[in-house]
Amino acid sequence: MAKKICLIGGEDVHKRILLSNYLMDAGFEVTIVGTSNIQFPKPITYIPYNLNRSFSPISDYKTVLWLKQFLKKNTFDLIHTFDTKPAFLVPLSQLKTNTPITRTVTGLGTIFMSKSLFSAILRKVYLFLHTLVKNRVNNTIFQNEDDKNLYLKYNLISNSNYSLILSSGIELKKITQRAKRNNLTFTFICVARLVYEKGIINLLEAARICSNKGYKFKYLLVGPLEENSKKLNKNILSQYEDIVDILGSRSDVLNLLETSDAFVLPTFREGFSRVLLEAAAVGLPIVSTNVTGVRDFTRHNEEAILVEPKNSETLANAMVEIATNKNLADKLAENALKHVKQFSLENVSKQYIAIFNTAINHN
Repeated sequence: MAKKICLIGGEDVHKRILLSNYLMDAGFEVTIVGTSNIQFPKPITYIPYNLNRSFSPISDYKTVLWLKQFLKKNTFDLIHTFDTKPAFLVPLSQLKTNTPITRTVTGLGTIFMSKSLFSAILRKVYLFLHTLVKNRVNNTIFQNEDDKNLYLKYNLISNSNYSLILSSGIELKKITQRAKRNNLTFTFICVARLVYEKGIINLLEAARICSNKGYKFKYLLVGPLEENSKKLNKNILSQYEDIVDILGSRSDVLNLLETSDAFVLPTFREGFSRVLLEAAAVGLPIVSTNVTGVRDFTRHNEEAILVEPKNSETLANAMVEIATNKNLADKLAENALKHVKQFSLENVSKQYIAIFNTAINHN
């Protein structure tokens, strides 16, 4: 008899389709709940719901009520959550039920990076809610050591109910082409949500610095603009359109990676950067930052050049180095291509399946 599992996340739950294929092969019947507008393949059952990524108590309360009703009408052997809010909203909605709940902490979000008073208040709310649901979660899966240590520090998990799985995995079977890296104009690509914490301003400034130094590189910035603040907005982006191609969301990201020469991600913090795995898998040399979620995959001068975050000048120097030193670029690309095999979805899915089965059997 098939084990029924419900995966609950946000707008990128479609990224769990490939994991779902491995789950179904292992005897699971998969339902996915999320806010994605992507078409889901059969036999996955996809249920859309409302989830507000921003601070919105009223909206969150409505989401909790919806989850209560949905999970009362539809019974599962296991519920697993992805994304920041579902990690506490789902167990909050199920405090009086017994279905085992596991969750993946894919990152701690902006509130743990921002130093504003508002973020400080949100952190206290976040910690309170996680304390409230602590005993309702069977297993919390972390994608890096720092997130795990933070949860232990604040006593949000016990010493026995967590696991560490580096990354969400990457389906290497789907990536068969390698970047030729032979453009007449050296081409950098960055794929990310366009928010300040991804280091977008630093990338734009670094591109300007390189240009002012006489280096004629090409820059592709791929991803949706998700911020409208003094730090990052449409007007700021427009000031760099003369040197950076701002492409917005694209469905051909893999093709864009394959036709580039190097990958740049000047992020301030990650859960575990999936796009770095994709860049490595197509054979691109990487320039990134020495932060959580990046150094869990890459080592400086081994699989990438890692610089300190928020430093546009240092970032520009690293970009010049990777564009002008072919031997270094070749070494980084080759090392990353070998290293990324450890993070295959096949390996990661085996770890997830073992955790899911343990939770179900324990219940």
